[in-house]
Amino acid sequence: MLNELVFNVCLALVVGICGVIAHELIPYLHEKTYEAMKALEATKWAWAVDIIAEVVRAVEQTVIEEHGDEKKAIAKQLIYKAMKEANIYLNDEQIDMLIEAAVHAMNGEKVAE
Repeated sequence: MLNELVFNVCLALVVGICGVIAHELIPYLHEKTYEAMKALEATKWAWAVDIIAEVVRAVEQTVIEEHGDEKKAIAKQLIYKAMKEANIYLNDEQIDMLIEAAVHAMNGEKVAE
């Protein structure tokens, strides 16, 4: 009888401690998951910027006959392919913005030289 009582008290304490730990641990894990997802998104965005900058630079150096919108269309095709392979999904507006930024940065490099 006494052994059963001690066992039940110990079991209740263990269950209570597990409840308190779970109560504190779950919000902490949610917070860390959110932080990790934000860091992953920032990393994907940085990869997208790098991919687009490299594609724009490559198109500028290799496509001689085309100009303006034609070069942009070629670059966009290559960007879509690279982004799909990297599992990075951006909308057209974001891609256009990053292409313009890459062209602007590349033109700034040319002026600095």
